[in-house]
Amino acid sequence: MIKFSEKISFLAYKTIPVIVAGLICLSFAGKSFFKAADEEKLLFYPVYTSEAGNTRGYRDVVVYNEKFVAIGTDGRIDCIDRSGARIPVNSSSRYNLNCIVSNDQMLIVAGDNGTILYSSDGQIFSSAESGTTRNINGIAEKNGLIVAGADNGTILVSLNGRSWNIVRTEAKGNILSLSANDSFFFGISETGEIIRSNDGLNWVVKDYNKEYSGYNKSCFFKKILAINNRIAITGIHEDGSPSVLFSTLGNVWTERSLIYNDDQGMIRYLTSSPNDITYDEARDQFILACDKGEIFSLPSCTKCNAYAKISTGNLSAAACTEDYLLIVGEEFSVSVVKL
Repeated sequence: MIKFSEKISFLAYKTIPVIVAGLICLSFAGKSFFKAADEEKLLFYPVYTSEAGNTRGYRDVVVYNEKFVAIGTDGRIDCIDRSGARIPVNSSSRYNLNCIVSNDQMLIVAGDNGTILYSSDGQIFSSAESGTTRNINGIAEKNGLIVAGADNGTILVSLNGRSWNIVRTEAKGNILSLSANDSFFFGISETGEIIRSNDGLNWVVKDYNKEYSGYNKSCFFKKILAINNRIAITGIHEDGSPSVLFSTLGNVWTERSLIYNDDQGMIRYLTSSPNDITYDEARDQFILACDKGEIFSLPSCTKCNAYAKISTGNLSAAACTEDYLLIVGEEFSVSVVKL
């Protein structure tokens, strides 16, 4: 069994940029572990090298029909199975795609310049008229209502993914991420604003940095994730150090310690930026996808954080099923993990 903090070796190389790994995150006897599938064997496929000055790759991923759908720069959409094999999907857009959400009926993808695409099968995507040219950065669904967050505090709402209405909020920053549980929609802006709505139309805006000034470090937010009994926000402090906040109802926020024990038993601190967060319900733990190929487990035990480095590139998004975890990143890297 490979502990989270142990170095992962590479055993094979091919020509497509996919990392196929085995990983298990178990909370047992107060510890979290990663275990490689196939007796700890890993397959590594090096990623393409981007042109200088370009930042390209996947930006979000979601579970859909027992597979994964990843979206990214230049309109790229890929369907990815549990082996890591990818089938390109024609998105009919060349704008950067930033966010994706799924429900039982369809997939909704959104991105730069007000781009919104929808699909009922994950294979054919059609364009929707969003009514805005602002970049759309986050999207969420609750009880059939789809809500998207865009630059300059803009919210878009839809019941079918095809027609959209614009809702103005009092948020001053760009809405970067949205999530929903059974009760509320939640969103964040990069300036530290937290927005909340029970109907997707009326939004309450709170300034976390102003409210917690003198108590917690100021944060620039990146992602929010809401499950039924917890809400998590990832970001970075003004000094560049990573931050993860937790709340039960969204009213009071507590910063989670990001310390862990390395394989020598030494106490270490996570230093890389957490770009996304997903929830492993079967093992009751959150998993961060971070810069520099690092992943970080946050189980219910606050002293049982665990760390692993699975690649060298920055990781941008993660999605989790009961059996598999998929992490995507820059240069369209993919890590498929068997839980």
